[in-house]
Amino acid sequence: MKTLLMILCLAMLPVADAGAVAPQPRRIEIKVTGDGYQPAKIAAKAGETVMLVFIGSADMGCCDQIVVAGQKVKVEKDKSTEVTVTVPASGQLTFACSMGMCKGTVGK
Repeated sequence: MKTLLMILCLAMLPVADAGAVAPQPRRIEIKVTGDGYQPAKIAAKAGETVMLVFIGSADMGCCDQIVVAGQKVKVEKDKSTEVTVTVPASGQLTFACSMGMCKGTVGK
């Protein structure tokens, strides 16, 4: 009797859907030029995960060396470089060239 009761209890437990797929982060393309990043301001909510896709252009100057969320990223001419980040609880994440001349933000 106890065994039957235990089997019935286990059968009532929720089961995770093995076919469930985690949602993909929102993809945001950012053009890298010698004048900076386009767009330089990207709206996102605190806690949101986004994929930043930096697209290199012919003349990027120092803007091709980007620091975002503690990661150093090198963008090459006519190629894209993807970085997935989560907007912190503060609501804003900054990215900039290694010299701090070109800057952008993700968040509020």
